[in-house]
Amino acid sequence: MPFVAKTPILRILEGSVVDVIKDLPKGETFQLIYCDPPFYSRKTRILDEAEFDDRWLSLDSYLTAMEKYVAAMADRVSEKGFFALHCDYHASHYLKVMGDRRFGYENFRNEIVWHYKGRRQPAISRLNSKHDVILVWGKSSRSRMNALADPLDRDTYVEMKHQPVQVDEDGREWIWGHMGKGRPRAYRIYLDEVVRRGLPMDDVWEIPIINLTARERVGYPTQKPMKLLTRVVELLSDPGDMLADFMAGSGTLGDVALNLGRKVVLADRNPEAIRIIKQRLAYHQEAIQATSNTGPWT
Repeated sequence: MPFVAKTPILRILEGSVVDVIKDLPKGETFQLIYCDPPFYSRKTRILDEAEFDDRWLSLDSYLTAMEKYVAAMADRVSEKGFFALHCDYHASHYLKVMGDRRFGYENFRNEIVWHYKGRRQPAISRLNSKHDVILVWGKSSRSRMNALADPLDRDTYVEMKHQPVQVDEDGREWIWGHMGKGRPRAYRIYLDEVVRRGLPMDDVWEIPIINLTARERVGYPTQKPMKLLTRVVELLSDPGDMLADFMAGSGTLGDVALNLGRKVVLADRNPEAIRIIKQRLAYHQEAIQATSNTGPWT
């Protein structure tokens, strides 16, 4: 298995999921393993410089391969870590059951819906599909997410609450809050504090797909937006944690992980993907080498 690059914070490996994981140091685990596998679309996709083949003999052959991949990755998730599986309607329901068997139904955390806009056709036989899902399992009950929030402005919040705004003796705006569940005690909710905290994030994420002229586009057919992976990384890991993507494709997880101060292992069996990843992450090279005893990339 060719070894492309090694530093204290980045490793790029070429090879299949099972082979790469088998060759990792014994006992090495990851806080987050993100997996963006073939979706069982049964198509070959070509964009710019790369080709991605998602043709299978049958659904059974696809699920047999995925069972092997998921089993290998599950063994490398740390005791407090997470496994995030990106998929769509083609096979998401089968993969949910597969993941539950591997991690335990009780450790399933969320089906995150990534909704995006784009061209639509008249719905004759089926509605336009404009979302993917990211299935998230914790390795155990000790796996803890980070509390993230979406930005919230004052006027939107006031409109949501349908209450008149009060002003205290210091000039701060507030509205009434209630304990709920039959408990009558009311309390003040200060609008500046609500806006500062933001709106706690839910499991439906409105994030655009990558524009054809976007600077982050690298020419790989299944490339995902950096904004999407940024949310995944911030939700499921902390700075300094070790992450992995063994079907790295365009290398988006690695780009995001390095930007956010994580360590990362990237792997793919497609040599063209490895070339694109090296080229994409070249701008990180100076910072990486500053902490490396291994010299320049090979």
